[in-house]
Amino acid sequence: MFQLFKERNFNDYLNDTFSFFRILGKHYFKNYFVINGGLLLIASVMIYFFSQIYFDFIFSSLRNGENPNDSFGNYFQNNIGLGITLLILACIFLMFISLLQFAYPVIYLDLYDSHKGTNFTTKNILIALKAKSFKMIKFIIGSIFIIFPITAIIVSLNVLLCFIIIGIPLLLLTLPSVLCWVHLSFYYYMNSDESFFRAIGDGFDTVKDQFFPIIGSAFVMYIIIQTVTTIFTLIPYFIGIASIFTSRQDYNSNGEDPFSTVTIILSITMVVSIIVSYILNNLLLINQGMIYYSHVENEESNYTKNAIDLIGTDSE
Repeated sequence: MFQLFKERNFNDYLNDTFSFFRILGKHYFKNYFVINGGLLLIASVMIYFFSQIYFDFIFSSLRNGENPNDSFGNYFQNNIGLGITLLILACIFLMFISLLQFAYPVIYLDLYDSHKGTNFTTKNILIALKAKSFKMIKFIIGSIFIIFPITAIIVSLNVLLCFIIIGIPLLLLTLPSVLCWVHLSFYYYMNSDESFFRAIGDGFDTVKDQFFPIIGSAFVMYIIIQTVTTIFTLIPYFIGIASIFTSRQDYNSNGEDPFSTVTIILSITMVVSIIVSYILNNLLLINQGMIYYSHVENEESNYTKNAIDLIGTDSE
């Protein structure tokens, strides 16, 4: 049985994240795809559709010797009502998916703790998500009006400092710090009766208490996610580009437009990139869960209490 409550350091944050998926990955992702699979499929179709329109428009402008930015601006102005409506609907849908992706690991770990194992079902997860949906919405609203402005100011200052070099290392520390702060605040807010401000305060204190181990583990996870995502997206991209050059004569002889193939390849690459990022982001979110439960253990010594409850269950 995987141990959630445990005092951890930098190595433990990384090792326990991978141990979690090694031990519980099958149960975790089974429920993940049952809940999120349909939405990810809809998102894939939507992203592909918008990517096709966008790249078709870009290549059409280039083919006609026009400036893509000017052509796109004119088209948007002529269809501003439709464009704004579609953009708003797309943003709302993607925000909903992102919120669900954000909340799923938090709910899963909480149920794993309360059930003392994986004896809970997809229905239990959906019930928990529904029960905490209002808190999820409140956290998003609070983040938009409080966390995001603070983050924007801090990042802007770091960007300005990049002109004197010192801002570059500061920026590399600031971005993962804010990321961890938001994730841990969300864990505190969802798993307790704390107010929003108390939760973001606890999240900040947790990051401050073990700054470099927490930031370092998050940074490593981010590098892993970006590396794997890049591999998944570059493979179809290079295959498609290679096929264009190797069959260029066929395009010319048949009168086909090579830009149409490029459009399809770029659209597929965009879909793969976003979907793979959504899935791999579970690594980072579970990693933050390891940090959260480790900090709770430091404060409350839950492991001793759980050890008593688990006597006689090792054979399960």
